[in-house]
Amino acid sequence: MKQIIFPILIMTIILTGCGSQKTVVKKYYTLEQPGKVSQPFLEDSVLFNARCEVGDVDVYPAYSSRRIVFRDDSHQIRYFGEHEWAVQPSTVLTPMIIDFLSAKNLFLRVSDRFWEHTPEYHINTTVFEIEVGTAQNKKDFIAHLKLRFELIDTRSGTSILTHISNRKSTLEERSLNLMAESISNLFYEELENFAQQIRKTLSAQS
Repeated sequence: MKQIIFPILIMTIILTGCGSQKTVVKKYYTLEQPGKVSQPFLEDSVLFNARCEVGDVDVYPAYSSRRIVFRDDSHQIRYFGEHEWAVQPSTVLTPMIIDFLSAKNLFLRVSDRFWEHTPEYHINTTVFEIEVGTAQNKKDFIAHLKLRFELIDTRSGTSILTHISNRKSTLEERSLNLMAESISNLFYEELENFAQQIRKTLSAQS
């Protein structure tokens, strides 16, 4: 009888232990256009009668997956286990650039590729760092985005404009949702700065 009861007790303990474990729910975060984005430079007309091709955004390898990076030290990072980007940054940032520049009425057309026409301009984007870290007090979270935009004249093959940005933003609370919102804001602010520089540069050449 004891030989039967003992295995039953063991199974009961195992099953009880399994049942008490909490279910881990993985959370996903998106990069999105902020609610307030500046208006087009001109409402009903195009500033430059030219086409602009937007190349795929190049994200440095440590940041190129869906894993969200947390920076512990100057050369030390780790990845969150239960928190990820909903989409790889390189995948979502390219259409965000295209939509933004198209809405600005800077060019006749903005696209990731042209089949029937050779675009006059090409944009390269490199994201060096897209991460969350801590402030000097080690308590507050900081969103960090370092990137470079480059405008190339395809006719001459020369770079006519480079915009480099290294931005940090302290979050109101230790929230990855706020981090994603802050990264989105920083990206669009620098995209706006880049668009303004494009306008000035090309206007000076015309």
